[in-house]
Parts: sequence; C-alpha cells; structure tokens
Amino acid sequence: MPRIENRLARLNPPPTRKIPVLVGGGGEKKTLRIVAAHADIWHAFGDSDTLRRKIDVLEGHCRAIGRDPKEIEHSGQIVPSPAVPAELSDTMATPDELRDLGFTLFAWTIGGPNYDLEPLRKWITWRDKHNG
Repeated sequence: MPRIENRLARLNPPPTRKIPVLVGGGGEKKTLRIVAAHADIWHAFGDSDTLRRKIDVLEGHCRAIGRDPKEIEHSGQIVPSPAVPAELSDTMATPDELRDLGFTLFAWTIGGPNYDLEPLRKWITWRDKHNG
C-alpha cells in the first residue's frame, strides 16, 4: 500500500479528486489491518455471523491506529448471482443481512457469454425500495 500511495501522490497531472482505495478480503491479521490503515472501501463476503466477526476485528484494528471505522464504506456481494456457484451462494449473507450490518455498496456479478439481465431486475427493485 505505501508503494501504491506513493505512486498516486506522484501522478502528473494530479487527480482532480482523491482516488478511493478499495481493499477486498477478510484476512483478520493482515488484510483487515491494511483495510484499517488505508482503505476507503472494504469489500467482503460471507455469512452474517462471519461478517459480524470480521467487522469487529476491523473496528479493533481501526481503534488501534486511532481511525474512525465509519470512514470505511462496506461493500458486499449480492447473491444469488449467475457468477456465484450455488454452493457458495448458500454461505453468503443476504442483501437484507448485509444492509443490517452496515453495508452500503453492493456488487452483483454476471458471467457470459449469455448476459441475461432479467434476474437483475429484482435487485434493482430491492435497491430502490431501500433507497426510498
């Protein structure tokens, strides 16, 4: 991360705004410590109990360095999704659980070559219902 931050700081011309840093993963010893120190957005997936534990760990890392954990936006994977195998989908938090855990960004993945976007309609409806 220091190498990436150094390169971003030396861009010429400089960016017109801060470039957000997204870190994905849930490794509790290394990854979440990197998220606490550097990330603007954290992307994770898992069941709600696992995510709750990882949020607690992340908040602990933030406290250790004096960072407000609310500065880090949480991003999660919406399932079911054509690109997520059913056996993995069954072990992941639902959109409502993600939202209850404080997740505000949601990723829905699609795989090709047949791009059927019809299933996405229910997720857009869900999003619109919750963004009132």
